[in-house]
Amino acid sequence: MRGAILTIVLLAGVQAPPPRSTTSVDEQRAKQHDHEGWKALDGGQADKALSEFQAALQINPEYADALHGLGKANMALQRYPDAVTALERCRQSYLHGGSADAERRMIETNARQTQIAKLKQELQRAQLNPDSATGTNTYVANIQQQIHDLESVRDPGSLVSEEGTVPPFISLALGSAYFRVDRLADAERMFRDAVAADPKFGEAHSNLALVCLLTGRAREADEHIRLAEEAKFKVNPELKRRVHEALGK
Repeated sequence: MRGAILTIVLLAGVQAPPPRSTTSVDEQRAKQHDHEGWKALDGGQADKALSEFQAALQINPEYADALHGLGKANMALQRYPDAVTALERCRQSYLHGGSADAERRMIETNARQTQIAKLKQELQRAQLNPDSATGTNTYVANIQQQIHDLESVRDPGSLVSEEGTVPPFISLALGSAYFRVDRLADAERMFRDAVAADPKFGEAHSNLALVCLLTGRAREADEHIRLAEEAKFKVNPELKRRVHEALGK
């Protein structure tokens, strides 16, 4: 029965650091390993796929697509606890995208504020020494313009760390892995995340129907079967039979 479930801103010499240390060559290598991994997985070579995804992750441990592939490969090899671990890391990698962007904006803002403070100190010194080489009207006006320009920069969004978006197919995959290790409450939570992101995600509705059936909620299971079929997803006939049986139909 369970077989049915399947970022740079320069500010007067101040530069925000890149989000990760890998070089473009490393990134290309990681992408190649990831490509080969999915190719192997599509060809039924789960062991080879596993090795390719692991090679990609040796280069970039937060490579979400490779983590997804690693989880799928482990599922194919029936290594369900390992699949859970990989897919949880994958989900966190997507979520970290929002936090990393907020952190980058914070670094840029702090750098800009530091530069403004330095310019204001220099402006004060120049204004207190009008007869010096740095006290000329042109010099003072130049500093004032720099301060104005920096203070006019608007932050591209909130500085509060915000969560990134997790694609519904990742929630579905993680939910399926949870299901395989009998973590039904976690599986249901992920399937609900998937349909919240995509209300017409038929497979997620079908999986929710199974969880609901197994936890004594046949009427809710029947509703998810209806939603799955409206989304043109072919629901397992045995699941439908068991739900109808539970409802006394």
